[in-house]
Amino acid sequence: MTSKNVFKSLGYAALLSLPMLVTSCDENAEFQSPVISWNLPSDTILAQNDQLTLNPEILSEDPEAVCLWSVDGEQVSTDKNYVYTATETGSHLIALTVTDKGGVSQKQIKVEVRKYYGGFYMINEGWYGHHNASFNYFKNGTALFATYDNFTAAHSDVTLGATGVVGSLLGQDFFILSKTAPFLTKLNAITLKQAATLNLPEGVSLYSPCTMCVLNDGNLVLTTYRGAYKVDPATMALTDTLTTQKTTDVIQRGDYLYMLVNDSVNIYKAMDFSPVVTNAAKATTGFAVTGNTVWAANGSELVKIEGEHVSTVTLPDGYEVYTDSWSYHPTSLQASKDGNSLLFVKNDGWSNKVAACYHIAENKVTDFLKSTDDFVFYGAGVQVNPKSGDVYLIYTEDGWGEHYMNNRIIVTNAEGQPKDTLNYSGEYWFPSSIVFEP
Repeated sequence: MTSKNVFKSLGYAALLSLPMLVTSCDENAEFQSPVISWNLPSDTILAQNDQLTLNPEILSEDPEAVCLWSVDGEQVSTDKNYVYTATETGSHLIALTVTDKGGVSQKQIKVEVRKYYGGFYMINEGWYGHHNASFNYFKNGTALFATYDNFTAAHSDVTLGATGVVGSLLGQDFFILSKTAPFLTKLNAITLKQAATLNLPEGVSLYSPCTMCVLNDGNLVLTTYRGAYKVDPATMALTDTLTTQKTTDVIQRGDYLYMLVNDSVNIYKAMDFSPVVTNAAKATTGFAVTGNTVWAANGSELVKIEGEHVSTVTLPDGYEVYTDSWSYHPTSLQASKDGNSLLFVKNDGWSNKVAACYHIAENKVTDFLKSTDDFVFYGAGVQVNPKSGDVYLIYTEDGWGEHYMNNRIIVTNAEGQPKDTLNYSGEYWFPSSIVFEP
């Protein structure tokens, strides 16, 4: 038996092994087919121009084994290792074929190349009357935009509506909600090109949209000051009216859909939107989830929702959860990744500088982080990255006029220790909320 010729190197990342195709030639039956191994996912996502280094381990009894790399069926290399550069957006198939006297073996990996990946999106309200809603992408502490913003850079003939509010990633779709027409815009999450806008019946409009929720069945719920609606993301059409009352925040948890209707918690069956409990408790902002508990807030009270049961918790003197009484802003009420605490912007009037933390088990509140200069919270104010647990605090400079051109995002760990300060100044962005990648 010929001594084994072994090629070894470290794999890219320890996740899942890939499927392998093996064939053998009868005339070389005394040889074993080559074995290719690497610790890689069967598919992965890269940002455009990122690189993926592929260092397989190949076990072959043939010292003259031949490697062949291909991308989308086109030969690209005969080296043992290969570095793939993600130059074109879209889906691509990378394959390694090894041929020796024992037969042929192959491994594949599917790569989805997106315009941006590995960071987060900032949804901007925009400067009303001057520039509509927009978004910018942050990666490695830097905002990536060539012109005014990432949306404008990709579109010369269309705009988002005025006053952007929130965004949501759903598979290969990226939805952005604004307060004026076209209200809801769907982008291709790979190319960031506009795919569709909300398909409203003739003569129908929406009044001041607030936020949206992705349901477990893949549909959307869109809330406005004059009702809440179910939206089919495929057709972008309104398919059901849940209520015609003022509705702000919404979330699905298990079998229930929770909405704030006329500043009260309403509970519905998620399967058919039939009401279960109406006016369960006063609440002006929500929602956050810790374990099986859904939370909302009404000033100095936290609203604790477990299934259909609703109760309240009174915060210590001096602490209130901020809600803008003039215009809707995304909620600052956030759950920590470990589910042990709730974060929120403390209401100190017009200029809010303190993020507070409610420790659930201890039933106490502490200051999480306080701005020590002229910067105050804006938009959602506080958001938690669900993957890392890091806390993102959104600030603008206090004052009027050009002060609004000075913005920053402070990133801390779960304990409030600063990790980074991201500069977001130079334009009238009016940052509203962050969209983290799932």
